Amino acid sequence: MSCVDGPEYQCSGGGIIRTDNGIALTRSGVQVYGKSTSDLATPNTKPTTALGLAPASGGVAEFRLAKDANSVASKPVVLLSNLGLSWDGKVERPPIIETFRTATGHVQLAANGAVTSIALPPSSDLSFYNFATLKTAATQGNYANNAYFPRTDPSRCPADLNPCPTTETSGVQTVQGDWRTGGSQLDWMVATRLHEDGDVHAGDGIPNSTGPGVPFPGGKGYRGIAGWTEQYANLGAWESQDTVLLEEWAALGQEHNKKRRGLVSFGAVTDPATVPTTGTATYSGIVYGWYASNGTEEPPVFRGDATITVDFATRMVTIAFQNTKTFDAAGTAVPLSFTTSAAMGAAGASVANYLTAPAAAGALAGGISGRYYGPVVSGGTGGTGPAEIGGALQLSNATTGATAVAGFIARKR
Repeated sequence: MSCVDGPEYQCSGGGIIRTDNGIALTRSGVQVYGKSTSDLATPNTKPTTALGLAPASGGVAEFRLAKDANSVASKPVVLLSNLGLSWDGKVERPPIIETFRTATGHVQLAANGAVTSIALPPSSDLSFYNFATLKTAATQGNYANNAYFPRTDPSRCPADLNPCPTTETSGVQTVQGDWRTGGSQLDWMVATRLHEDGDVHAGDGIPNSTGPGVPFPGGKGYRGIAGWTEQYANLGAWESQDTVLLEEWAALGQEHNKKRRGLVSFGAVTDPATVPTTGTATYSGIVYGWYASNGTEEPPVFRGDATITVDFATRMVTIAFQNTKTFDAAGTAVPLSFTTSAAMGAAGASVANYLTAPAAAGALAGGISGRYYGPVVSGGTGGTGPAEIGGALQLSNATTGATAVAGFIARKR
């Protein structure tokens, strides 16, 4: 695997190679996502938030993750683009580059695509914050991916928001599992950030603002990630709520929020030339994602057990999910315990490390895809095969509006 941010990184790839059964294939993974539904209603009765879940396609979510010699993950980056989000109603907003770093700065991509950061200009720099002079012709990219806090300048906070928030993020939190010593617990990573993307109050000289100041944390939405990681495979869940058709940029009187959320399975993909052509292997792990029972409710996160059995001679993979419940204290069952089969790519082909198929769970139908990660290994009771496996699925019912977007990650035992 080669990632532009350095040899210690594992990355999913920044483009879609193709889409099979509703799941997008990338250079080093597979991905799926869904969109909110409250913003699709006419009229929109909840413009300050976004609820619901429906299948979506066409966007790109790229994960990048550093790992040390003990496979401990850090420095997550999620890049989101082409998600149907616009500040002015004319063009797609600048790509999202989220790092959850706790320092100020303007995050951007270098010429080679690596993530970098420059010092955030003061609000008086109207060559950077050029909305004051250019209005809607201003440089949108200068108002995206900015971390303003910690900051000594005051926040431009609404009078009815008291106290005004002063923190965008507390950084990335991680918990190590016991998989390194033969256990079943994966490493866990979580982070959130309140963002201000698109807020022209970052600069001086704009209407209704005087003196130095910055937008307040969360003024235009929030983002979050949750990640499950092992040595070679990773499952990243991402969520982003963003304000669109901003009144300053669009002047349409239609400012509201949209939400997008999805799963990315990625990592050090197995060399397709090394994938076995005989024998079997068994993997165990988890399935994780969101499930909405109708087209309007806010979907809870769920988790369940995953068991994957591979027959390398027939090129068939059996995927079983059990004990699927909401990932909270209530542990409410969700109807996503099911078994399905998927076909692997032909032996010796460039997609020998890839599997995909239609899938169904009760009244839900859609698709599932996956990749193998790591070298081929033997030992244990799981046979000989690639060390780890992961994938993504999307299921829905057009009549009821029920939708699930999820991913799975498992290790050969």
